[in-house]
Amino acid sequence: MATATNPPTESPLLSHPQLPPARQLQRWWMAAVHAFPNLVVFSLLGGIMVFGHHSGWKLPRMSELTRAGAVTADDWCEDHLVPESQCIECRDDLLPKRELFGFCREHGVAECVHHHPELAQLKGDLPLPKYDTAQAIAMVDRPHNNSRNTLHTHRIQFTSAESVAKAGIEVDVVQEQPLADAITANGELQFDPTRVAHLTTRVPGTVLLVFKSLGDEVQAGEVLALVDAAQVGQVKAQLLQAIVQLQLRTTTVDRLRSISTSGAIAHKSVIEAEAVLQEAEIAVITARQALANLGFELPETLDTKDPNKVSEQLRFLGIPKSLVSSLPSGTKTANLIPIQAPYGGTVVDSEVVAGEVVNATSTLFTVADPTRLWLQLHVRQEDAKYVRRGLPVKFRTDDDQQEVAGSVAWVSPALDEQTRTVRLRVAVANADGRLRDKVYGTGRIILREEPHAIVVPRVAVQSTPDAHFVFVRDKNYFDQNGPKFFHVRQVRIGASSEQFIELLAGVLPGEVVATKGSTVLLAQLLRGNLGAGCGCHDH
Repeated sequence: MATATNPPTESPLLSHPQLPPARQLQRWWMAAVHAFPNLVVFSLLGGIMVFGHHSGWKLPRMSELTRAGAVTADDWCEDHLVPESQCIECRDDLLPKRELFGFCREHGVAECVHHHPELAQLKGDLPLPKYDTAQAIAMVDRPHNNSRNTLHTHRIQFTSAESVAKAGIEVDVVQEQPLADAITANGELQFDPTRVAHLTTRVPGTVLLVFKSLGDEVQAGEVLALVDAAQVGQVKAQLLQAIVQLQLRTTTVDRLRSISTSGAIAHKSVIEAEAVLQEAEIAVITARQALANLGFELPETLDTKDPNKVSEQLRFLGIPKSLVSSLPSGTKTANLIPIQAPYGGTVVDSEVVAGEVVNATSTLFTVADPTRLWLQLHVRQEDAKYVRRGLPVKFRTDDDQQEVAGSVAWVSPALDEQTRTVRLRVAVANADGRLRDKVYGTGRIILREEPHAIVVPRVAVQSTPDAHFVFVRDKNYFDQNGPKFFHVRQVRIGASSEQFIELLAGVLPGEVVATKGSTVLLAQLLRGNLGAGCGCHDH
């Protein structure tokens, strides 16, 4: 029995016995295109496996990728990021470190450049400070440096000047500039309370005429309004009556005294007349005092004049003649009491109108002298110990448009219970009237002004929890074959402004310090010295 056999099977994609040769070639080409991506992926995987087998599955270090090609893989200091053959921190034979002088108690820094100028990174003459920095340090409480911090013993090295620039590090020269130690305090400008008058009438009445309104300028003694008060007319009438009685009693006593000399009348009559005269004198004094209590000023010779003239003078007492002549005829009454300005100034408040009934509790006008202001500053409790009378003060308003100067005139002996601040007062001149009442701002109480303060940009100073540093460029930085590095220098912080900060110890004028990018130097310093100088607060 014959057995049937099947022919060999071929991929339909590769060949087809019934297809022409050109069609079969096209099928082969399409299969190769579809297989190419898979071939690439498997080739990459195979390459990675071969590389991992030979490298122990370790990636190359970033330093090997970025360093110059001339540096071999084994010649690289990971701690200081420079070739190990050039690392001055690891190899003392390249550039030995200088002798350590220790911590300076006077200035509060290690390796004090003021006492040991040879440490300065300067060539030629060394410009020492022009003022007593130790005295300035002792003036106020300042941040301290830990005497056991050792970060200043290190140096930050770079492979080249180009690498410094690529790290974004900029430098500046230590300079001398005017700077001041100051206490900052919030404050408010206000009218001098001794030159602010709240004017009222001393007796009830009705406002007859108003001559001044809000915002008007006034002179001392100028009449602002007239009030018709019946009590004023009554007191004037009492005085007039007392003056008439005094004149009558005086005439009677004079006549009786002349007659008594001839013996025509008894001496007793003279004594009785003199007693009545004394009563009349007391009545005049009482009436004069009543008018004085209302604010009127009376001439001393008023009681010697003719009663008719006295009546006319009392009628418009306290009212200037120029104003009397302009009064309407129906307002010329003896009941008028003028409301007068006690000094020159401005009407800063007025709500009175003619015809309004007023009394002693009604404020008719508020007059203030804008040429004299008080600055009230509120100093923090911890800063109050430095404040004393006579210290100069500079005040700038919150809108940053105006600045005024003065001196401390008074310091409160008490502490504010709510704000826990000490209040002080500064008298401020305002002759041109540009300053206004109730303006807020910030005051600076100047404790010390130094025209030759040693300063650096604020960004140059870096800090750790227990010390402050700057990074001083080596004086041989530009030597062709010399190492490129910065010295770590402890500093003592003094006064400051928006851009600069005073260094009372640690640097000398003319030295070059890192400014922008100095955080990179601090990071590198701490990178290889974790924990250095920490854990001790012995100052």
